[in-house]
Amino acid sequence: MTALRVPLFGLAEGVVELTGDDARYVTAVHRLRAGQNFVLFDPAEATEADATIVSANRGSVCCKVGRPRSSSCVANSPAWLLLGVCKGDRFEWALREATALGVTDIVPTLCARSASSRTNAQVRADAERVARWRRIVVQGVRQCGRGDMPRLHSVVGLREAVEMVPESLVRVCLWEGASEPVGRWLRAASSGVVLLVGPEGGLEASEVEVARSGGFAVCSLGAMVLRTETAVVAAIGAWRLMKE
Repeated sequence: MTALRVPLFGLAEGVVELTGDDARYVTAVHRLRAGQNFVLFDPAEATEADATIVSANRGSVCCKVGRPRSSSCVANSPAWLLLGVCKGDRFEWALREATALGVTDIVPTLCARSASSRTNAQVRADAERVARWRRIVVQGVRQCGRGDMPRLHSVVGLREAVEMVPESLVRVCLWEGASEPVGRWLRAASSGVVLLVGPEGGLEASEVEVARSGGFAVCSLGAMVLRTETAVVAAIGAWRLMKE
C-alpha cells in the first residue's frame, strides 16, 4: 500500500504538530493513530521525510519527523501551461489535472474571453483567488504522489505570457480553428513544451496571431471542440506519452 503523503512547507527533522485540515486528513480521513507512519513532503523544496505519529486527535497530530531527503517523484521535463482564465470550476479543475500530469509552470492568462464581472486589474490583484489556486495545486500534488509542485505565476495578459516563456521549449497554441494536427509538434517537444490553451469560448483570431508572432505553432486537437479543461488533459497527456 502506498504511504499516506501530507504536504508541509518548511519540512525539517524533529517534532512537528499538524493542525486544522492536515490533522483531520490524517486522523478522520485516513484514521491513523499513534505509532503509525506516513510521509511528510515539502512541495516547494521537493523534499520528503518519514514521520511517526506520537499522539493524535481530530484537531492536532504530533509526529516525529526523520531526516528530509529528495522527493522520489518529481517532474523531469519543463512543461509550461499558459491557461486562459475562465469562470467557475473549470480553471481550477484544469489546474489540478495539469499538476497531476507533470507541468512545471502555470501562467494564468487573461484573454479576450476570460469572462469576469471585474476588470483585468482587479483579477490580477485578487490575492484570495490566487491563494485558492495555490491550495488546489498543492492538493493536486498530494493526490497524485508528486513530490514537487508547479510554479504558479502571477496573472498576466496574453502578450506578456507569450513573451515570458523560455525560448528553448517547443511552443504550441491549441486553437479550434487550426488545421495542422498537434501530434508532430508534441513529438518534437521531447525536452520540453509550452502549451497555450484559451478560456471557455477559445482564443480570438487576433490572439492567435499574437501567439504565432511569438513563435507558437498553431495546432488542432481534432475535429471536436473541446472544453478548456479537456484540452489541457488531452494535450499534456499526449505529450507525456510521446516523450516516454
